[in-house]
Amino acid sequence: MQLQAGESKIEKVMKILGEKFCITLVKRIICVIQLAFEIEKETIAEKLKLSLKSIKKYDKMLESGLVLEILSIKGSSRKSELEDYKEEIFAELEAGEYKTLRQIKAMIERKTGLSRSRNSINLFLKKTDIARSK
Repeated sequence: MQLQAGESKIEKVMKILGEKFCITLVKRIICVIQLAFEIEKETIAEKLKLSLKSIKKYDKMLESGLVLEILSIKGSSRKSELEDYKEEIFAELEAGEYKTLRQIKAMIERKTGLSRSRNSINLFLKKTDIARSK
């Protein structure tokens, strides 16, 4: 990791912590620490590029002792229809020789009848640990 000379100290800290944690969590941690040191909310918003609404929410959580809630990242509750056909799709991917997302897209449409964009198929594959960048 290369830190740049022109970066602010916060940007450097975010880059360092970003190696181990997602950037959302890094921003929350830095925000809460700055709130604990009573730094102005507007300054925090400007430096971390967070909305004042989010900062006020984190401040209320900190005040009420819900610190662990600040650290929890909730995933999307909306399930992809492709999840229903996951086993079939993976079995076909392992058995076939698909080199491009276009080929995978055609196979999924043929197998499941679901028409999805190549981008949504790529996201589905990445999310399910079958990283394809075609």
